[in-house]
Amino acid sequence: MFPGKNAADQLLRIFKGLGTPTEEEYPDIVNLPKWNKKETPVYEGRGITVLVPGLDEDGYDLIQRMLKYDPAKRITAQAVLEHPFLAEQHALRKQKK
Repeated sequence: MFPGKNAADQLLRIFKGLGTPTEEEYPDIVNLPKWNKKETPVYEGRGITVLVPGLDEDGYDLIQRMLKYDPAKRITAQAVLEHPFLAEQHALRKQKK
């Protein structure tokens, strides 16, 4: 989704797309080894509906939960598997068969 040429380029692409994380939404960001608030550009982000057009409400909910900066707030793999969006997609595939 954010293919960068290297780690720094990839982070830049993520920040441009989702917005640069703030200390309010991800307090532990200040503890990351290479985090430098003064040198990190600040982007507001374009919003998930622009980055991934065409999803329904459940789809946007799932992707937003998966893309949380703070790992403690990110959805677990088990919760992803149980999310209504995947259940709906599974049901749609069954109907096509």
